[in-house]
Amino acid sequence: MVLCRSNGEIAWRCDACGDEGVISGRERSPADVSGLDDSYARGGEVTLPLARELFEAIRGVLLLDDACELLVARAEGSAAGVVLTGRTGVFEELVEYAALEANAEPDRRRVRLLHETCTALGAALAGE
Repeated sequence: MVLCRSNGEIAWRCDACGDEGVISGRERSPADVSGLDDSYARGGEVTLPLARELFEAIRGVLLLDDACELLVARAEGSAAGVVLTGRTGVFEELVEYAALEANAEPDRRRVRLLHETCTALGAALAGE
């Protein structure tokens, strides 16, 4: 559970373990996505489930445009993993960024995860 308070703080609580906390001072930090814009994104709205392990691989991609950053930041947890919601064009861009990162990645396990992520996103978009 995540709640953004009016003072800018983010209160969070894990339903699984009961851990909780408050995040403050994130404004104007690298984690602050409030100024990003994805209004230019093309395509219809899509909701795609993704395994947590594959989502973690995507979260580690260093170079993403604004729309992809927002797609990742807006991800929601689910019992099956993580749910991403955004426009098809953003998902297509995300696949490209993940593939570029995989080509430059020296860690074979991470390369495999990034390729699996590209395949999963591509298959979901093709069946969409």
